[in-house]
Amino acid sequence: MTTKLTIHSFRLGRAARTLVWGAALGGLGAAASLSAQSAATAKGLEVADQSSVTALERLQVVSTATRTERLLSEVPIRTEVVTQEDMHMRGTFNFSQAVELFNGVRVESTCQNCNTSEVLMLGLGGAYNQILFDGAPLMSALGGVYGLEQIPTAFVDRIEIVKGGSSALYGAGAVSGVINLVPIQPLRNGGFLQAGVDVQKGEPIWLADGRLDRVFAGGKGGLSLVFQSSQNDPIDYDGDDYSEITEKELGVVGAQVWFAPTAKTRLRANYQYTWEERRGGNRFDQPEYLANIAESLQTKYHRGGVSWEQDVTADFDFSIGYSFAYIERDSFYGGLGDVVTDPNAPGYDPDELDPTIAGSAASDSFGQYGYTEDPLHYIDSQFNYRLEKHAFAAGIQYKWEKVRDYNRDFLGKTLATFVDDSFSNVGFYLQDEWTATPTLSVVLGGRVDKSSELDDAIFSPRVALAYEATPTLKLRASVATGFRAPGVFDEDLHVDTLGADQIRIRNDAALKEEQTITGMVGLEWRNDPANATWGFDVTASLTDIDDTFLLGPTLTDPVTGDLYQVRSNASGSRVEGVEANWVYIPNSQLRFELGAAYFQSRYDEAEDIFDDTDVGGTTIISTRDYLITPEWSGVAQAIWTPMPEFNVFLGVKYVGAMDALHNRLGELRRTPDFWVVDFGFTRHFDTGKHHIDVTLGVKNLFDERQKDLERGADRDNDYVYGPRFARSFFITAKYLF
Repeated sequence: MTTKLTIHSFRLGRAARTLVWGAALGGLGAAASLSAQSAATAKGLEVADQSSVTALERLQVVSTATRTERLLSEVPIRTEVVTQEDMHMRGTFNFSQAVELFNGVRVESTCQNCNTSEVLMLGLGGAYNQILFDGAPLMSALGGVYGLEQIPTAFVDRIEIVKGGSSALYGAGAVSGVINLVPIQPLRNGGFLQAGVDVQKGEPIWLADGRLDRVFAGGKGGLSLVFQSSQNDPIDYDGDDYSEITEKELGVVGAQVWFAPTAKTRLRANYQYTWEERRGGNRFDQPEYLANIAESLQTKYHRGGVSWEQDVTADFDFSIGYSFAYIERDSFYGGLGDVVTDPNAPGYDPDELDPTIAGSAASDSFGQYGYTEDPLHYIDSQFNYRLEKHAFAAGIQYKWEKVRDYNRDFLGKTLATFVDDSFSNVGFYLQDEWTATPTLSVVLGGRVDKSSELDDAIFSPRVALAYEATPTLKLRASVATGFRAPGVFDEDLHVDTLGADQIRIRNDAALKEEQTITGMVGLEWRNDPANATWGFDVTASLTDIDDTFLLGPTLTDPVTGDLYQVRSNASGSRVEGVEANWVYIPNSQLRFELGAAYFQSRYDEAEDIFDDTDVGGTTIISTRDYLITPEWSGVAQAIWTPMPEFNVFLGVKYVGAMDALHNRLGELRRTPDFWVVDFGFTRHFDTGKHHIDVTLGVKNLFDERQKDLERGADRDNDYVYGPRFARSFFITAKYLF
């Protein structure tokens, strides 16, 4: 006997939010197995004849695409999901590691000194996507610099990705899509403690995290407390006494509380505090200004929010939320350059290390410190009204951010103000999710945004279609417009260095907004809707950008001698590509996944990316291709569960060749391609009331990484590409209670 579950409403009950049923295909990119939290949830769900419920498809509940709770298989805009168990199986402790489990998504390091990174998606850089925490865009300009590694996975139930700008519910800057970190809402008392170590080049990276869940008020409320910490010494890959992995200490604590005083009212609040110190370069036993190169950051990061969700009638509900982020950062970018710091080496001059002597190298580096403040406030509202075939959503969103960036010396004295600006955007959106026929869904929407950096408001229309051609075949298509306003961006607040010289960014006086349009078309196919064992999806996309923002060559100020780059508008650019995924589940013990992505990202006209003629050189390099953007990438994985006590994971990630600029030598180089192989093994110990998971494995088994790393005091920190980490061995132990 088989019980079929049918859900007619647009909104699911809260009891189903974190439920994962079985190992079927639904999202085609999500893992198959039940997490401990989900299994506990399933035990408490009242379903007639539970013993006979079979996994017709993955009944993962998602909310990002339409911001209403929908089954993954029924959402009209394609959504991809990675669950907490997926992250644990691969030994991921933070967001920057977990998001790389998606096909077509890469995290690229952009600095050899301090390991800052960005998420690339749909062939576009991190500036073109929005990272959300429970639907709120709390990744500010400064938060985007190092924040990817400061988000613990302990607080995250799942990560949802919607590629492209199909939904009008998100800001016009979400050109390549949104990445939403959905927190856990506990339905039972419990939690976990986890500790592990990841060893690279003989250096351990110590990791620990945990969560405590409590449900109270007869199941009407709950509380989660979370923490994470990590610590490691600097790691030097090539033996030149300069780090490739920063020395780092990180601590995160947070809390989330929810309360449903009535069946129609839900209140939630969350808060996280992050403290991090990281430093890269050399001479770690000395103050930064006495290092040949140092990039050093001390960050305090507060973020949180409150929300109110109210069901007014069976057909009308609304939500109102306020979120905030506040960051303080002390920084140092620079150093002594090629000054000899070893007293026993030829050319040593102690006067060069004395900051009190005018004109000495130390007197310059003494003043290369900084202090940055970045408060952000976000107000969001959504009103939903449902008719028989329509689900209307409307709302107002307001975002305000202020950036203050000061130059200071070692003693904390302010020397100059680099940035003191505020930015705001108010947006109104309207969207209709129309079920035209039982097999055709249409999402029509648009938003009007008024940015403080633009004279006029901008209208961004969007449309998406989902058509169930047959019970096994679903077709999707979408067109979305958007824009990106001038302002202060994360690359402005991470200061590049060439040797020990800072490179700062200046906006062109005539800089105007980018205008974008993205079209996507795709299909999803399953061999059997009632008992799917394998499936396939493919999506083609095209993004056209007018007045693309472009960072020009590194120039020298003729008055001050400072290095700088100018952000101006290029003629435009075009990104076209295709992603394909294949999933095969022959039985309950095996699961295979394969994904490949191809993107060609090019400017409409060749743009100058290197020009040394301002300092007497003769070289100008121009290209139409985006830098550090491979055309081909892919992921593959196999999960084997020979018995309930064991899981075995094998993963392969492919990163294709790309163009990289060697700024110090004035060369445009073609990088090699990389095949990164990860292997992991998990042993489950179940004592009845408690559960222990022990996972061990190896990441980047064949040590596939950049081999022509810059060396020494004159290194170009921006010349970095490919896999971020060397081969490492890891072991973690997780105690669930």
